[in-house]
Amino acid sequence: MDDITNREFDALEARTGTRFRDVHYLRTALTHSSYANEHPEDLTETNERLEFLGDAVLGTIVAEALYERFPGLPEGRLTEWRAQLVCGPTLARVAASEIDLGRWLRLGRGEETTGGRERETNLERGYEALVGAIYLDQGLEAARGFVRATLGADLDAIDEGLDPLDPKGTLQRLVQPWNERPEYRTVREDGPEHERRFTVEVRVRGERIGEGSGTSKQQAEKEAARVALEVLDTRAARGDASAGGPTTT
Repeated sequence: MDDITNREFDALEARTGTRFRDVHYLRTALTHSSYANEHPEDLTETNERLEFLGDAVLGTIVAEALYERFPGLPEGRLTEWRAQLVCGPTLARVAASEIDLGRWLRLGRGEETTGGRERETNLERGYEALVGAIYLDQGLEAARGFVRATLGADLDAIDEGLDPLDPKGTLQRLVQPWNERPEYRTVREDGPEHERRFTVEVRVRGERIGEGSGTSKQQAEKEAARVALEVLDTRAARGDASAGGPTTT
C-alpha cells in the first residue's frame, strides 16, 4: 500500500479500536524498511524503533495480566506463559486474525511480491509497532486495552485449563481414550533456505482436523495441534456426533 487515505485509516482504526490523535504514529507503525528504502522522498520513519518500544510495553501488559489472573502461580510458570503469548507465531496469528494487519502494511515492491503481507516476521513486528504507536499516542491504558482485546482468546485459553505451551501434548491426552495418536504430516515447504516456512497438517483416525505453519516443523506442528483443539472444542460445544472423536474420511 503506497499511500493510505483517511478513509483507509478510519477502517484500520476501527479494527484496532483506537482513534489516533496523531495519525503519524499509525503510519510509522505500518512502514516496513523495504518501503522506506524504495521511497526516500517519504520521510516517515520505519517501524523498527516503534517495534522496540512496543515489545517492551507488550511484555509489561502481558506480565501484568498473568499476574492478576493467576495469583498462586510460581514465577517460572508465569515467565513461560508470557514467553508463549508474546512469541512471533502468536503475535503473527493475532495480527492476521484480529486486525488483518498484513493488508495495511506499507511494503516495498520486492517484499510485496514475495508474500510480505503474510510473512510471520512482518506481522509480528507490525503488531509490536502498533502497540508502541498506541502507547505513544494515547498512553498505557489504551495500549493495555488493545493488547487484552486482541490476545484475549489466548489468555482465556489459559483460564480454561488449556496449556498454550504444549498443544501437542494436550491433543495427545485428548485422543488417548479413543486409542488413537495424532499423525503429523508436512504438506508444504516454502521460502528461501534462510527463511524456510513449513506447513503441517494433523490427522486423527485419518481425518485432517488441523493445519499450521511456522519457521520450523516443530512450530508448525504446535500450531496445527492448536487449531485441532479449537476444532474439537467447537464440535463438543455444538454437541456434534463427531465430538467424541474424529470420523474417518
